[in-house]
Amino acid sequence: MNIHIRTVAGFIRKEFIQIFRDPKMIVALFFIPLMQLIMFGLALTSEVKNIEFVVVSRPSALAREVQARALASGWFTQVENIDPANVADPAQLLTGRRAEAVLVAPAEGLEAALERGDKPVQILVNAINAQRAQQVDAYVRQVLARTAAAHGYNLAGPGLIELDTRVFFNHYMDTTDFMVPALLVMSSFIVLLIVCSMSITKEKETGTMEKLIASPASTLEILLGKTLPYFLLGLAIIGAMLAVGIFGFSVAWRGSLLQLLINAVILISCALSTATLLSTVTHTQQQAMMGGVLILMPAILLSGVFFPVANIPEAFRWACYLNPMMYATANFRNVILKGGDWGLFWQYASVAAAMALVLAVAAYKNFKAKLN
Repeated sequence: MNIHIRTVAGFIRKEFIQIFRDPKMIVALFFIPLMQLIMFGLALTSEVKNIEFVVVSRPSALAREVQARALASGWFTQVENIDPANVADPAQLLTGRRAEAVLVAPAEGLEAALERGDKPVQILVNAINAQRAQQVDAYVRQVLARTAAAHGYNLAGPGLIELDTRVFFNHYMDTTDFMVPALLVMSSFIVLLIVCSMSITKEKETGTMEKLIASPASTLEILLGKTLPYFLLGLAIIGAMLAVGIFGFSVAWRGSLLQLLINAVILISCALSTATLLSTVTHTQQQAMMGGVLILMPAILLSGVFFPVANIPEAFRWACYLNPMMYATANFRNVILKGGDWGLFWQYASVAAAMALVLAVAAYKNFKAKLN
């Protein structure tokens, strides 16, 4: 099939004029993805911080050091107006919501408990949020273990062991580094799917689709003219979000620009092919919006953006492997955080590219049938 470059260029020029004529469209394309990245990047974190912590013990250098190490770690905060040596019932600190974690030494003091080992040291934790409580308990145990080891005490209790931990790929355990690549995929996919599908259905709603049908342009030329502007805008959106991630959130960049470009092209192709396919089964912009929501909700939940794929029940996990967002998310994390292992990169990219091709062919055939 012959493609007339001037015809496609005319469609692209017309589409860009239509896009930039509407200020709301500019907001939808650029402002919303960037705001999502900034807000989620700041808010979505699995790190447990601001733990209100109290060491209940008779005054001693060791008890003060445990408290000081806890505050210096950045996980804990000081609870004001509490005298640790004069707390009658430590449990009331939790029930009264004055503290989230309390380390309770025996009456003889913390040193006596560690020296003799016959007096238990209690850790009281508010466990309303079970996952957070597990991390708080681990943090308190780690602080106590490090303090005791620094003074030569041998802790034989379970979990109270000095560990030599080495962290790979995310040395500071910063959740933002892990979330930014995923948010980049999610936000760009959402915007491109919704905006492109609504743009095509708008042609139907306003009656201009009949003019396109009557024109000498081929189906492929019409499709290219309608989608190429959003393809270029998609690259600009991903570039802008990546810049915010690197310069705004100090996300480490270890991968190849070529790998990033290939992955972005595949992701955008999947989003626009899905949008085109959706536009062939909807007749109004409202229907396109609702259809996009129905597609996006399971796609996001089954993509590994917020929840690891391994945590999804096996009865639903098969759907993850039919989701191009999952492969794009894994690949962006592979490229940005791990340096982009080429074997793993092509494994993800080839599957996502095959999905993009299938979606593009289905969209083309359905679009052509509707035009005819």
